[in-house]
Amino acid sequence: MRRGRAITALAALAVSLTACGSDQTPPGGSGAGGLSAKNADTSASMMLFISNRDDMGWFVTDGDGLPLYRFDKDTPKPSKSNCEGECAKTWKPVPADKPVMATGVDPISMGTVTRADGTKQLTIAGYPQYTFAEDKVAGDLKGQGKGGTWWVTAPNGAKITGGKTQNNTQNKSSSTPSTSPSPTGDQAPPPAPTSGAPGY
Repeated sequence: MRRGRAITALAALAVSLTACGSDQTPPGGSGAGGLSAKNADTSASMMLFISNRDDMGWFVTDGDGLPLYRFDKDTPKPSKSNCEGECAKTWKPVPADKPVMATGVDPISMGTVTRADGTKQLTIAGYPQYTFAEDKVAGDLKGQGKGGTWWVTAPNGAKITGGKTQNNTQNKSSSTPSTSPSPTGDQAPPPAPTSGAPGY
């Protein structure tokens, strides 16, 4: 009889301990096995992507989907920006003050140049890169062909001279950055980045 009572008391104690511990979080956070997933923090990096349009082909965009441009009056060897003062207010230099995480852009082609004011600017194939003040949303290409000297940048750094200055209200193939673009028609995506370069 005493043995039966002892077993009953032990069972009650176990139930009590289980209830007391039910509000505690297992080591490592909640979830199966105490594991919790965290999103990658990209706030400390500058994101670059490639996008595609039927009338333009593949071109480079920033993390907001705005296209990057190059200027015919700049020089690639050595890299030098000739867009200063009022020009730089309309054509905003792409800063190079953060590590670059690029999709579809050859990391070997990317570099930096020090501007006259001491700030660092991104270069692709030696050419300083800019965004256009009138491009407001992903897919805008309003700076294309401006003055016959401003051109959207291809993933290999070449200038894209096709297309016309436009507001891109039609004929859009891709208006947002794509990390895994799909070819359209007879086009093929740019060569995949070389291995051994994580984050690109």
